[in-house]
Amino acid sequence: MVDPGTRLHLADLVPGHTVRSWRALLATICVAMPAFGAGIERSKPHQATNEEMFGWATEVVRITERHPQMRRMGTPGDAEVRSYIAKKLRSFGIEDVEEQPYDLSYRHYERWQLVVDGEEVPCFFMRGAGYSARTGIEAPLTFVGETIDRDADFTGQIVVFEMRGQAIPGKVAASLSDFVYDPNGTLAKGTFGGKAGPIPANFPVSYYLAADQGAVGMIAILKDYDTGTDRFYSDPSAMVQTRVPGLLVGRYVGEQLALKLKNATEPVTARLVLEGEVRNSTSANIVATLPGQKPETVLVNTHHDAGWVGGVQDASGIASVLGLAQYYAKIPSNFRQKTLLFVFDGSHYDWNYPMGANIFADANPDVMNELVLAIGIEHVAKKFRATREGYVDTGEIEPRILFTPPNRILFEAAKRSIVANDLHDVVVPKPGAFTLFGETQGFFLRGFPSFSYISGPEYLFLADDTLDKVAKEEFEAVVGTFIGIIDAAMYVPGAWLQRIDR
Repeated sequence: MVDPGTRLHLADLVPGHTVRSWRALLATICVAMPAFGAGIERSKPHQATNEEMFGWATEVVRITERHPQMRRMGTPGDAEVRSYIAKKLRSFGIEDVEEQPYDLSYRHYERWQLVVDGEEVPCFFMRGAGYSARTGIEAPLTFVGETIDRDADFTGQIVVFEMRGQAIPGKVAASLSDFVYDPNGTLAKGTFGGKAGPIPANFPVSYYLAADQGAVGMIAILKDYDTGTDRFYSDPSAMVQTRVPGLLVGRYVGEQLALKLKNATEPVTARLVLEGEVRNSTSANIVATLPGQKPETVLVNTHHDAGWVGGVQDASGIASVLGLAQYYAKIPSNFRQKTLLFVFDGSHYDWNYPMGANIFADANPDVMNELVLAIGIEHVAKKFRATREGYVDTGEIEPRILFTPPNRILFEAAKRSIVANDLHDVVVPKPGAFTLFGETQGFFLRGFPSFSYISGPEYLFLADDTLDKVAKEEFEAVVGTFIGIIDAAMYVPGAWLQRIDR
């Protein structure tokens, strides 16, 4: 078998040269073609600039800021952003732009309050938690620290718990990867996710344990967010399924509350209020189709909903996929050997994660029958350091992960394109080393070759995910990298992309 990573020489093509199969030789040509130089390639259109794509992300954020519920799934902000995306796609000259609606329900929180010994304490709702009566729940507080004793009896009590963060050391991530591009040497010195990471280490299992052991409510202290924020609205990785009412408090407020409980000589009583309702609504996936010469399909997706204004999650992903759609809309259809679908999913923040992508798969069996590659793009993010005074821009890029199919052709194409576009501070994990996260997770679990570009800054689920966190100067590198990958896959039979040989 010819190694697909081998540089091709003309001597390899002379009569009498033995190769095991034409398939192996052609695979080598597909992977090694750039070695002949750029002159062999067709003329390509210009791709969107950093400024243009950042402008699209800015417009998404500005729309979101007009709505009290931001662009949470099923809300008016969600609907207005969908309309913006569809209009932008049509402005690129894409004729086939479809909105595929679906019904959903979501938990809306109207009022939350925490009063301890008659004094109001700043707090925020715990997403997914149960509602209280209008007058709230009055009960003694019990401080448990970072762990829940499985033998404890919390009957009639409100548990006060310390939620801890988790980040991945850069050097550990690199050791679990098949490829690392770190020309500046920053990955090994830092972490993926700052100090706290976006996903807690000891939650939400603690919530279920407390409820199972009789607790009537929970207060979770965001122990590792050094800004002191309590404004945390997570995707299903850290939301809870309804059991009892729950509230979040910030680090410094939580430290004072914990100290009060530790020093108390008699029970401390609190009143916890969490009012709201379950609302029925709709959302939709926006689907733009660029027909190719063959029905085999490459799907590129991201999600349009967010808990907050969502500069990084996922206005940056929206802008990146728009950039790819604009680029390929400029290419004559005879140069598109595969059909391209650009899908902007809704309801990323629901239990059937990622819900919009899963709904798309179920609702479009004809597309799924032709799908040969799925690509997800999220989170073009800067690295910030959190302090009590606020965030400090480190001048670096939040480390990124590019999950890559276990296929040599796609793996080699990804490596070439990463280096060619200087997509630095990125790792390509070994197959199975990490759980594949992102909008293509559902396609991956259905057995389709899947890429997922993603990062996990600690501000990802916080109200602090604002426009200044977007790595504006990285859009061209991200989009250019995926143009290289898509172009490499365009002229390769779909069956070859589905081979597992890495």
